Amino acid sequence: MKKKLVTITSAVALMGMLTSATYANETPKEAAKIELASNNKKQPILESQKQDIEMLQLQISLLENAVAPVSASDAVNQWSKAITNRNGAYQYALFTLDLKEKTKTYFDNNGWVTGTSSPWISSYKIKNEKKINKSTYTYAVELQLETSTGPFGTETANLTVSQADANWFIDKVDVKKTASIWERTPYITQKLFTYRATEYAFSIPVEWDTKYRSAEKNSHLVFSYVPKNKAISERTLFSIEKIKEQTWEDGYEDSLYQKLGVKNGFVYAILPVSENQYADRPDSIEYKEFEKMSLDFQLLKKTFMFIEN
Repeated sequence: MKKKLVTITSAVALMGMLTSATYANETPKEAAKIELASNNKKQPILESQKQDIEMLQLQISLLENAVAPVSASDAVNQWSKAITNRNGAYQYALFTLDLKEKTKTYFDNNGWVTGTSSPWISSYKIKNEKKINKSTYTYAVELQLETSTGPFGTETANLTVSQADANWFIDKVDVKKTASIWERTPYITQKLFTYRATEYAFSIPVEWDTKYRSAEKNSHLVFSYVPKNKAISERTLFSIEKIKEQTWEDGYEDSLYQKLGVKNGFVYAILPVSENQYADRPDSIEYKEFEKMSLDFQLLKKTFMFIEN
């Protein structure tokens, strides 16, 4: 029998990092009784799977030890490389235990990848080292941004680094929320609210407010991004459809649709867009906002729940 794959926090992404060198405060919109989707129910773990988990946890621990910074400046250098490569597992490995606890939800929800494809970080420079005490330093990291059309300006991240035994770890990262690189740094708590459809519910970021339009008909839900500039047309972000199980097995299972749950003989599946719908305007605010909202797609999948009738 083929073993079920067990996902362990940061494992795959962290291994990829080394080979390629790349809390949700939920405020419900409406009170609703909900039940977890059937595909989210916990399943018993076999003894063989437990052994696999233990070995994988050991592997993760050894990998994190291998990249543990040996100095404050080493921690900042490694973080700068990790954020440049959009590698969330690498960033997470460089954090203090406190910062790991605060950011784990974000990394889980976003597949351990941070930031957007444009603008990207083309280079960085570490500046303004300041010793607070013998075990704490602060730094300013100057990040040069670039897009397909050329340079996109410079932004700054301020880091606090703390010593723990023989190693040093990132304890805090401050970035202006208006900065482009803020979307590459999951270090600010993301507030969520529950979107409630007729038969199911899921969480989306509060910051989506005023930026989307939804339309539901016969259990078919379409979410669209709505630009602030009314002269620019809205574009579809994703759709959720209710499909008969037999129909799903006959043609949908290997398609771009992704299963969210199964109930009463129907598969509920989401169809995300395959690319940024404003790709013809790569330097626009619409491109940036659409890209950010697309990155939040994993959050929706993880929080999808059926509503109990």
